[in-house]
Amino acid sequence: MGDGGLVGRRRERTALSGWLDAALGGEPRLVLCGGEPGIGKTRLAVETAALASAAGAASCWARAHEGIGTPPFWLWRQLLRSDPALPGAGSGNVLDMIEANRDADRFVLFDAVVRQVFARAERSGLLLVVEDAQWADEPSLLLLRYLARELRGARVLVLVTYRTVGVPDGAAWRSVLPDLGREAVTVPLPLAGLGRQETARLVEAVTGEAAAGDAAGEVYRLSGGNPFFARELAGTWAAGGNAPDRRLPASLVDVIAQRTAVLSDPARRILTAAAVLGEQFPVAVMAAMAGRPAMSCLPLLEEAARAGLVAAADTLGEWRFTHALLCEAIEARTPGEELARLHRAAAETIERIYAEQIDDRSADIARHWAAASLDDPAPAVTWGRRAGDAALRSLAYEESARLYRLALEAGGPSIDQRLRCRLLIDLAHAHWRATAIEPCRTALAEAVTIARRIGRPDLIAEAALGVEPIGSMSWDLGLRQWCEEALAGVDPAEVALRARLLGRSAEAAVYTNEFAAAESASGRALALADGTADPAAAIAALKARQLCLAGPENIDERGVLARRMTEIGLTLRRPREEMLGRLWQIDTHWERGDLAAVAAELPRLRWCSEHVGGPIARWHLLTVRAALAAAHGRFDEALDLGRAAFDTIRATNHPTAFGAYMSLLCAVAHHAGHDRVAAGLPADLPSDLPADGGEVRDAIFGHIGAAFLLALSGERDAALGAYRGAGPVHAWWPPPYFRVLAWAYGSLLAVTLGQVHDAERFHDLLLAEQGRFVVAGAGTASYLGPVELHLGRTAAFLGRLDEAVVHLGTALAHAQGAGATGFAVEAEYELAAALVRRAADGDVDRARVLLDSAGPAAVRIGMTAWAQRARDLLGAIAPSPQTSPLSPRETEVAELVAQGMTNRGIAGALFISERTAQTHVQHILTKLGFSTRTQIAAWVHRPAAGPLSHTGPGAGADPGNT
Repeated sequence: MGDGGLVGRRRERTALSGWLDAALGGEPRLVLCGGEPGIGKTRLAVETAALASAAGAASCWARAHEGIGTPPFWLWRQLLRSDPALPGAGSGNVLDMIEANRDADRFVLFDAVVRQVFARAERSGLLLVVEDAQWADEPSLLLLRYLARELRGARVLVLVTYRTVGVPDGAAWRSVLPDLGREAVTVPLPLAGLGRQETARLVEAVTGEAAAGDAAGEVYRLSGGNPFFARELAGTWAAGGNAPDRRLPASLVDVIAQRTAVLSDPARRILTAAAVLGEQFPVAVMAAMAGRPAMSCLPLLEEAARAGLVAAADTLGEWRFTHALLCEAIEARTPGEELARLHRAAAETIERIYAEQIDDRSADIARHWAAASLDDPAPAVTWGRRAGDAALRSLAYEESARLYRLALEAGGPSIDQRLRCRLLIDLAHAHWRATAIEPCRTALAEAVTIARRIGRPDLIAEAALGVEPIGSMSWDLGLRQWCEEALAGVDPAEVALRARLLGRSAEAAVYTNEFAAAESASGRALALADGTADPAAAIAALKARQLCLAGPENIDERGVLARRMTEIGLTLRRPREEMLGRLWQIDTHWERGDLAAVAAELPRLRWCSEHVGGPIARWHLLTVRAALAAAHGRFDEALDLGRAAFDTIRATNHPTAFGAYMSLLCAVAHHAGHDRVAAGLPADLPSDLPADGGEVRDAIFGHIGAAFLLALSGERDAALGAYRGAGPVHAWWPPPYFRVLAWAYGSLLAVTLGQVHDAERFHDLLLAEQGRFVVAGAGTASYLGPVELHLGRTAAFLGRLDEAVVHLGTALAHAQGAGATGFAVEAEYELAAALVRRAADGDVDRARVLLDSAGPAAVRIGMTAWAQRARDLLGAIAPSPQTSPLSPRETEVAELVAQGMTNRGIAGALFISERTAQTHVQHILTKLGFSTRTQIAAWVHRPAAGPLSHTGPGAGADPGNT
């Protein structure tokens, strides 16, 4: 009698074969194969593995189990066991990766795992099979989602099987499945029951006889074409022999009951113990639970194996049920009292046998104690908390939260209140690390209430210090209140603790717009931290102080803070802190417009990024490099780096990822044009973003960023709608680190969209920021030049031409000095346009020289639209009069400058002193309003005249409007 093999499924096998071929060719796929239990998902996976093997590809397998207390990241511990073919001893072992990254953020671990997958796939291609994903622990599923987002170009096929029925509402799979389904690499493969003819073929293959029509029809009716149920029914039919009254059982549970009924009593008892342990079980534990020597169980297992119920597992000393449904059905038929006894026996046995690997078994012990239904909940509480701690150390935050909840539920209302408070704090902090904000808030609120009631301000402090402000008013006010409450109650001698509490209170005050209180608290925090030898207190105080002083007016002190944080990192050999200090220092260089200093920091920042590891550290480095490339006018390089940065961090759902990328795209589009960046833009730019969502920065920039790009693309009405969505300008309250950037973009939009009243408001706001540069003071993703550039353009739009000329001249000098080529072109054009409109003595000649310089420079770096504007304006300028603002001697000097002579060469040619030559050159620069000898040369070689035109810009219109 056969088992039926894989019957039918031709369409599914063909699809999987095609996806496998594509994946091995560098077009990865993630296949979601869903169906009811027994529908044939595993057999299809086995068939796919055979295809992979035939193609020379490797296969790795993992299976999740229902209700089993497996260690964190269990799927990945199975998928990536040590691979000796990879470089380094034990390469690929997830346990080693967890151990190596305990002090890192979790995405460093995720990144390491993905790189191991790619390393294994590089040799010959790779098939990853994940079975019964609906039971998987949430950290494993989140890592699977991360892999899906990073799969581009890898020679990997991921086949995920899952049940579509019987999955609890709270299962992590229910929330992760939709995310996986939206990924570009994902394809669905739903499995339905076999048809009537296919079921008849399966029955015939199992029974070895041509199935009678009535029998095959009855199997199909009862099973609905479910291959596992149909196979079991066919086996039952065959076992009935030639009995004329043989009947088919009505349900799968009945089928399994009949299968186990033929076993001996001892065999049935050990299978019941095994079912409590799970689909795969250690023989030693099962034997101890059944009160038998392990060796005496082997004949009983072989008896069950002959009945097709169990088989030896790949892991030494373990066996498994041949299908999960067998395990579930046997457990379901066991009385509750017997189940409780077996769970207690399992907990005690696992504690004894696995004492040296207890962390990996702690979750399983906890679930057995919780199911043992004891009058004393202490074992379940103790092991639940111990398992939660172990999961937290393994960066499995969601699993940690589940286990802390298990401990709390096991303890019930009678648990000691101090212990309950600590468990709630542990639960809240696990939720926080898993970014589950609302459950975190609920747990914290209850913990703080208990801490107040039992008079434990130290527990309130512990609760507050485990979370951070998030930009939500209600959250941040509550956090600040808890910090102040703890400060009022903790011992004044706890200096380091008080420093950390003051720092956290200050950070919360920044986000609630209480800037004076924030600055005061952060100053006191730093003073207290300076009086301790506690690095944690110093780091916390420095972070708080840096955030509180993020406005450009505090640049000098932030430079000091940056050097202190860098020194801590170097002294303690902590690259994460050194990287933070260097990023702060880079922010101050941006704010000073010192692009050379930013570039000088890159080698060490690269070192920090490599040693910290993970996508977030790489994103910081790529973001700085992208912004610097854009500032220097290397737009293609900036776009490539910006896209790489966004792709690097996209899978982490980092809150600033999209905003930083959009900021860079806006800056590049401003110079290189909308079409140049269109490929990186989202499919639809919203013009009605909610004004009350998230952080203030996001609320403002979400509107003005969208409005800016819409304006560049010529969609003026949509741009105006998005701009107005940000609210009236007087109601804008950007945080200090975002203030200058908000005013600059606002002024650009007001000018472009013809909003005179708003332009006047932005002009006044920008006046207060003179001498600064347009960047964000807390992580620069783009650079928008000197403030004077935006101030001058706005003044010109308002008809204040004398003022505009002064500001734009200053902006030009800054841009040229920094090597910011694109901003130099922009400043030359805007200054020329203002000079043409003012038309005072010498203005037109000076404008012509500026445009002669701006046009070719714009062409050279790809500022196509700006080059055309320069040509258009140059063509509109009237011929220059024959008179020159220079004296005859100055004209001679200018001509020699144009020939490339130095001051010494000019002195020799005109028989004057070098000092006199230098004075003449300075007078020429002053009269022409120039700052470089190159501009003098361009003025000397200017065209004699252009065609007379009256179509130039008029008063009140901005010639640089996008």
